[in-house]
Amino acid sequence: MPSAPLACSAAGIAAAGFALLASAPAAESPPPFDIIVKGGRIVDGTGAPWYAADLAIKDGAIARIGPLGDAKAKTVIDAAGLIVAPGFIDMMGQTAAPFLDDSSAAMNLLTQGITTINAGEGHSGAPLDAESARAEGWSTMAEYFQILDLRGLPVNVAQTVGHTQVRRLVMGDSDRQPDAAELAKMQGYVREAMEAGAIGVSTALIYPPAVYADTSEIAALVSVAGEYGGRYYTLMRNEGDQLLEAIDEALEIGQKGNAPVHIFHLKAAGRQNWAKMDEAVAKIKAARAGGRQVTADIYPYINNGLGIAAFIHPRHFTGGWGALVARLDDADLRKAIRAEMESDEGEWENWFKHVGRDWGKVIIGRADGLRFKGHAGKSLAEIAAHFEADPWDVFFDLVKVDAFATPESMSEENKRRLIGEEFVSFCTDVGPASKSGISAHPRAYGAFPRLLSRYVRDGQAASLERAIAQASAAAANNVLAYDRGRIAVGLAADIIAFDYEKLADRATFADPHQLSEGMRYVIVNGEVVLDGGKMTDHLPGRVLRGPGWDPAKAPPQVMTGEAPAGFEAVDAAVRDFMRENHIPGAALAITDGQRLAYARGFGYADIAAGEKATPTHLFRIASISKPVTAAVIFRLIEDGKLSLDDKVFDLLDYAPPKEDDKVDERLGQITIRQLLQHTGGWDRDASFDAMFKPVEFAKALGVPPPAGPDEVIRNMMAQPLDFDPGTKQVYSNFGYCLLGRVIEKLGGQPYEAFTKAAILDPAGAKAMRLGKSLPEGRAEGEVRYYSPWHGGSVFADMLNQRVPYPYGGWHLEAMDAHGAWIASPVDLVRFASALPSGALLTPESLAAMQDVPPGEVGHGKDGAPRKRCYACGWRRDAGADGATYSHSGSLAGTATLLVRRPDNRCWAIVFNSRSGPKSSHWGRGIEAAIEKAIDAVGDWPEEDLFPKFAD
Repeated sequence: MPSAPLACSAAGIAAAGFALLASAPAAESPPPFDIIVKGGRIVDGTGAPWYAADLAIKDGAIARIGPLGDAKAKTVIDAAGLIVAPGFIDMMGQTAAPFLDDSSAAMNLLTQGITTINAGEGHSGAPLDAESARAEGWSTMAEYFQILDLRGLPVNVAQTVGHTQVRRLVMGDSDRQPDAAELAKMQGYVREAMEAGAIGVSTALIYPPAVYADTSEIAALVSVAGEYGGRYYTLMRNEGDQLLEAIDEALEIGQKGNAPVHIFHLKAAGRQNWAKMDEAVAKIKAARAGGRQVTADIYPYINNGLGIAAFIHPRHFTGGWGALVARLDDADLRKAIRAEMESDEGEWENWFKHVGRDWGKVIIGRADGLRFKGHAGKSLAEIAAHFEADPWDVFFDLVKVDAFATPESMSEENKRRLIGEEFVSFCTDVGPASKSGISAHPRAYGAFPRLLSRYVRDGQAASLERAIAQASAAAANNVLAYDRGRIAVGLAADIIAFDYEKLADRATFADPHQLSEGMRYVIVNGEVVLDGGKMTDHLPGRVLRGPGWDPAKAPPQVMTGEAPAGFEAVDAAVRDFMRENHIPGAALAITDGQRLAYARGFGYADIAAGEKATPTHLFRIASISKPVTAAVIFRLIEDGKLSLDDKVFDLLDYAPPKEDDKVDERLGQITIRQLLQHTGGWDRDASFDAMFKPVEFAKALGVPPPAGPDEVIRNMMAQPLDFDPGTKQVYSNFGYCLLGRVIEKLGGQPYEAFTKAAILDPAGAKAMRLGKSLPEGRAEGEVRYYSPWHGGSVFADMLNQRVPYPYGGWHLEAMDAHGAWIASPVDLVRFASALPSGALLTPESLAAMQDVPPGEVGHGKDGAPRKRCYACGWRRDAGADGATYSHSGSLAGTATLLVRRPDNRCWAIVFNSRSGPKSSHWGRGIEAAIEKAIDAVGDWPEEDLFPKFAD
């Protein structure tokens, strides 16, 4: 699983010291396959009869089908007695956003055999307005897709761009048609989404404000999707009285937009409309016979689901739902709404009419508030009887709390009829279970098992082979995922195995969150995500980008900067790593002695702006700030202002928050050396990391958050040490915070100013500076940071509001001396390569900086220096050819690594994101590959590239 979002560390430090590298035994040859599924009955998704065979998977794809005998694999699944099929595709999976907060939100999908969702029904994850973008960390569809890929997904996601989404961004909730400029702006949003990889435009035309749009507006947006080969996906304008007219409109929009049409959850709502299904199917078949691509999906329930406010005429929502609720106690308004709902007049989707004006057929799935607690699964009539209240009063009260309703509006006969149609696929109309009301419908947990058990196995509405073909191959075609949906060699390995006889849905309207039974294994892109009915920690799902996406614009394909001949392996190492981990942007610089030999940017510094990363872009370098601080300390030592054995709190004068707070006497023993070498006495695993408590520490001192370095130190004066100074080596950000204050005290200047003058400017690293926490503080030339993690803001003016961690989830300014610098990789290697040159420090100072800690911390029982330990500001790894000195850094949104090799070569790599499902820290994750690639360089160039990157 991805690592926690806040850590700022040098990887590899253990609580009791550094782990030593053990020599590995000789490796056996790896098995030829990743997974073998043995002994199942394969239903391959084509509609062909089942057959018995084994199935082998390698590198995410189906590698072999047939008898595999004694073939070896890392994982062998016994599928005897199980049906093995392509993973199902949820044609209306609403949204992937719940996965960002909790990947287990997929459990309701996986236990149904769903391996891909089609997200977006009028609404979509992007584009976002400025306020929402600040809270979420993305604004465009391209950024949203990047965030999903960074988080890692339990299932695949295909995404439409929502008409409601772009209309509301441009026009709000107004009931009017767009002018030419507004329409062009809406089309621009669609164009960006299509080029990012959206598969088409989706609408939800029964809901405001989409209901206010006319056919020409929607067709104009769909035409943009059509330019890229995208489709039109629609919750049609009417599913009842004007069902046939709504189908005609959908077909007209598709024709004008030059796009195939897919109809979400096709239904004939209302008894008075059930007989229209024959003509509805005939219209679709006629269009298909004429060469039009027209498809539809359904869910296997006769109750639909919607917010109960949808029972009210759309004209009342021009100011938004909140504005209506504010007026809903007005007796005249209630009377007018009731009259509209009871009337046969008006061309609007009247759901009260569709249930025969019978409150007994309106089941309430969810209603917030204490009054309605315990009434889920009851009809509105039953709830009204319980309270001895007028059902209309209960209805309006339920609108106020935004209740979710499941009206019984469809017929079993039509449901069975549609299951047998080849152009029909299937959906949950919910997607991942979340806290939203729509998961209060049992279809969220039971749609696909109910389809196969109730309607296929027990009801014979279609054969198993036909139903699976519609749920997999047909649906894959509908979301343009032509590389999956069938069991065939070379296709993506989205595979499920289930016990057909035991397959059953358990969710009910009274208890809609019960998992289905019978699904044993789910494999997504060649990795097991459901094992024996239990979810694993694998997150192999990915965004399935549509035809508008240009793979040549993918981050691993984009490079800038200078790379002489002979460095092809270096390029390949970075690009392969970025591809495997879905990394947005990176930059790498390598020196040979004092010459800059290589400097490259990869991917994007800013995805929304399409700004390519370059070797001189500024990145947050997190804990690589520590070697910089250490160098400044040694400069002060050289200037005679300090010694390594000076006691820190003899130099600094801080008082705890309260006069009666007890101060640990051991604080007075802590030396400068111990701070530099992380032996000062703080263990964040035993207590906490002081640098990530900006709100609590500010509150303790009665000042507005976030706490700065001085407030942090004062609070820590009242915190007992975790161990005796000098007895352990445990990584401590707080120790370097103290060093920053020592620099200010003895240097007579602010930490940043003194550090630049003493070390960075002489090294030529003049662009380096301290970074800022908030997006408005982004420096010129600084990248954007991408992270799927969110938290509460630590800043007083938006305290606890949801923000992406890199932009307000912690206080970067307080981390100045241990983690707040921003730098380019070119400047980092300027600094690192200058150290052994004598330009910054004397050889004696450098030797002291690189020395191991005294005593058992730095030496083994035999008295020999440990092979791995933390020196002063650097991790030291001793080898046969000498010691390598390095430092990594990580914060949510960034990962970095700076290496000084014993052959006098240095390299630095920086990323504008930190981690993913396959690596918890990309700086250290790529280290071995870069080292191998550097070792493979033959003739090193004589040209020095530093002048090309001069300030």
